Amino acid sequence: MDKDTPNTCSHADHGNCGPWCGRDPKKGRLLGIYFDPPMAIARVGGSKEPMPAYRWKLDENPSRGVQTMIEPAPSLIETSVKGNGHHPYTLKVETPNKVVFKDRHGRIKPVAPFFELWARVQDSDGSVVKVPVTAAFLEARGTSLKHLRFTVVAANRKAEARTKLASCAAIARKVFSADNYKTHHLDAISPHTEGQAPLVREDAPLPLGKIRTYKPNGDNPSCQTRLDQIRLRFIPGKGDAYGPPEAAKAPASPLPPGAFAPAVTEYGRIHKMTRKENRILSSDTPWLGYNFRTDNAPKWPTPMDSYDGARVGSGNSWGLIDDTCDLVITAEMAVDGVAHTAQARSMAGPPDFAPDKRPMYSIRDELEDRDLPPAELDPETTPVEVLDLFRRIFETASLINLDQRRSWALDGNAQLLAEADGNDPDWDEGLTPRLGPKSMRADDAPYASLVPEYTPGQGDTIEPRSGAHDRLPYTQVVQQVHARMCDSPILRAFLVRDPDRVRRIIRPPFAHVAELPKIPGVQPDPQVDFGDREDLKDITFRDPRATRAQTYDMRMPPYMRHSMGVPLSVTRRQYDLLMKYLDKLEGEWRHTVQPNLIDDVTEVSS
Repeated sequence: MDKDTPNTCSHADHGNCGPWCGRDPKKGRLLGIYFDPPMAIARVGGSKEPMPAYRWKLDENPSRGVQTMIEPAPSLIETSVKGNGHHPYTLKVETPNKVVFKDRHGRIKPVAPFFELWARVQDSDGSVVKVPVTAAFLEARGTSLKHLRFTVVAANRKAEARTKLASCAAIARKVFSADNYKTHHLDAISPHTEGQAPLVREDAPLPLGKIRTYKPNGDNPSCQTRLDQIRLRFIPGKGDAYGPPEAAKAPASPLPPGAFAPAVTEYGRIHKMTRKENRILSSDTPWLGYNFRTDNAPKWPTPMDSYDGARVGSGNSWGLIDDTCDLVITAEMAVDGVAHTAQARSMAGPPDFAPDKRPMYSIRDELEDRDLPPAELDPETTPVEVLDLFRRIFETASLINLDQRRSWALDGNAQLLAEADGNDPDWDEGLTPRLGPKSMRADDAPYASLVPEYTPGQGDTIEPRSGAHDRLPYTQVVQQVHARMCDSPILRAFLVRDPDRVRRIIRPPFAHVAELPKIPGVQPDPQVDFGDREDLKDITFRDPRATRAQTYDMRMPPYMRHSMGVPLSVTRRQYDLLMKYLDKLEGEWRHTVQPNLIDDVTEVSS
């Protein structure tokens, strides 16, 4: 609260209030407006009950094998103003007793993010404070909810990205004012010109979800949760598939993802592609029958075969799309003759496979990798960051069927390098790390270590030799190995004991664009800077254009695929920080532990 503003706050916990509490809404110059959060992930679900909030909670007992737990968090709950279950809605705050991801009918609850509208206001002393935008704030500035306009555009462009035709996109656009509290359905259609057949017709739109605003709730006012603040909520679609009338039933390939079968259809389980009521798309569009193999030319997006029908028979598209989408929200208003604009984005994806497990890296890590300078060592934060990275790696590894990933990856290596017999244990002789059946086996030194010892009966094969008590032998070993690294002393000892092996076992990330060679696969990739260490000169940043960089091996994370269809790695900032931390630990060991060991040996010899 400002020093010259009287305390008009009646909140019991006023000490925890923000600087806007009790503030005169007329005070200060409006600099701009913005949404918080500026970007959010939505997840589709068939339930009418959106998912309440929960938070990750760290379990400090690594012996349990679980590092992250989830617990309920205060949630914004929709309440019908008229009590009839329909709009308009207002909001209240509740904390659920437990976290439940499905409703009583077994349908998955969608993750429906809120977007709050805030203002930046500059006071006479030059300080800038953030203030929630409310009806009172707008009225104090000479405007109103009626003159605050929202434009929401939702689009599914998956088919357009392949056919390169906007007539194969599905786009919804809604424009409404902040005092329009009805539910706005994002029914998408395909833009098209004369002579083009739209994939999604106007008489049969594609439902991409809905968006709504809320009436202010004046009951039980709280500064921490401003229920009079302007909010929008994006409620994504159900997670349904849609197709043309032909998209009724089709065979499923019996092969694992990424593997291909001959152009025949007499195999595989016959399954229903779409429900009858969802066969609403047009048949006479390029999307039905699209094939990424056409012209034998590289296709975008990557992976090229990630559409329904790609892995069966001739690989023609069945013409299906789903109701996931990208969303852009724009707020516009004018104050004192100045136009102010704010934008937020959302991406609707499938339900989280394991919501109580943290990914190896997140969208935040991706953005930091793109926008922030190289990570620097900090004696306080770096050990915590490295430990957290290894804990997240364990949580990711605990979800992976490594036996399947290894088999899939090694088979793909043979296809990529045109090896006729991928089961030949020596087809990759001379390559390091190994790309064939000897990958993650004893001959894959210096990369393989514990796994061959723990799985002596596996042999040099692509397919694992599973038994009654070890049906996933590779998976079990990797989870055991990574679980140890969740304990700080054990992780530190592991990093100190053999830092050069750690440097080799971590797959290097991609090079920065400015570092990439002009001729991939011919000019050398940029080397990772390890000073004058000649024994580490072969460790280089990767070039995704080079064929060798597209092959999978046991380097960490082993055999996992990036969204661009190439082997996954940690981010560049994570990698650089880990390498610097290794250098630091190795330097400390040489200056403290190693001299003591030499003194002990000298004393014993004497």
